Amino acid sequence: MAKRENSPTLYSYVKEYIMKLIISGKYPAHSQLPTEYELMETLDVGRATVRAALAQLENEGTIYKRQGVGTFVSERSKHYGLEPFLSLNFTLKHVGMKNNNEVIENGDYTVTAEDFLDRWENGKQVKHLVRIRKSDNTVLGYEDNYYLPEIFDKLDASNFEGSLAHNLLTNVEDPICRFDSSTFVRTPTESEQELFGIDPVEKVVELQRWMYFEGIEEAANFVSFVIPSHILEFPFLG
Repeated sequence: MAKRENSPTLYSYVKEYIMKLIISGKYPAHSQLPTEYELMETLDVGRATVRAALAQLENEGTIYKRQGVGTFVSERSKHYGLEPFLSLNFTLKHVGMKNNNEVIENGDYTVTAEDFLDRWENGKQVKHLVRIRKSDNTVLGYEDNYYLPEIFDKLDASNFEGSLAHNLLTNVEDPICRFDSSTFVRTPTESEQELFGIDPVEKVVELQRWMYFEGIEEAANFVSFVIPSHILEFPFLG
């Protein structure tokens, strides 16, 4: 059988196959995965396809390579399985929306007595990261993130346009002990109407979440994510 040509669909197929091997428990942490040649033969794909899938898995921290030896399964954080509950990127993908993130603010923030960040004391300095979620030129959501400085410093700063939940779970070793989430359906502010290009009558959905880690008494992270209601309607139909 002739080898199929490399394509994003094909390397996603290879990636999914490898993930199933890992999730099934057949290949536990630090076990060696099949070689590139074995994967090529088993899946009837070319070397470029296999390498693209492995490169993506390595970039995500799922696997690691030992030069001259082979490819191995990474040891995952005990709280990594919480990502579907914490990742806004996961939520958008779940409703069928591919998205990219644009960082529009990255700096310091001082909590005030009248602040909505009421779980932190007045005058506390935290890190502030604001992103806009887009699909092509369409704005899908507005994301407002706040972190304790010691938590923010552990994040991979080169990947702030990727999944922040994945970034957090991958780089913060302390296990999550609690997260408090609330979701509101409300009238948009004037700035949200302008950002999303919506009328005042359309509602927005806002998710707020506080996250706590073991060994840290106060909240480590707060995020607010706002999305116009029409984004959520159509993917659920049928």
